[in-house]
Amino acid sequence: MIPSVSLESAPSVDSSSLSFLSSHRAVSVCTRELARLADSLAAAGTELAREHGLEAPTVRRAPDRCIVQVGPVALTVAWLRNGSDSPVAGELMAIAWRGIIAPRGDHLPERLGARHVPVAPVELWESSFVASAASEATWNWHEDERTSDGLTSPELAAHCVEQLKLALANTPIS
Repeated sequence: MIPSVSLESAPSVDSSSLSFLSSHRAVSVCTRELARLADSLAAAGTELAREHGLEAPTVRRAPDRCIVQVGPVALTVAWLRNGSDSPVAGELMAIAWRGIIAPRGDHLPERLGARHVPVAPVELWESSFVASAASEATWNWHEDERTSDGLTSPELAAHCVEQLKLALANTPIS
């Protein structure tokens, strides 16, 4: 369960950022930024697969999450709401995995005999990010708290893909 966050307890947020992030307009900006992030992750996953001679990645998207499976590793990004749609109370969770998170979905008959049971995925890296913005143009993601330097959505995607590259470099490709 995600602990509740009140607008008054949001860490290190100036009043203009708090005002914007708690507005209805910020909800649609957050949705666009999540889509921009997912687009960047999918494109980077495709490039990473091509560089390593792997099949095109499996990409699963929903409005608040994205999974990019590149061969034996994956990256998941999910927007976690905290009781409201307000971006001031939510956080973005990013995790790099070794293992299959998004299977290709190949159909297997029920009674084929012995089935291959995939190895459980192992988390290799995890980080959470919060949003800050006084307007749509100033939207940034901050790791863990709003006092850190902010990243735009494409910069955050590049940061996450670096973790995916490290995971791929340290995972044998079978």
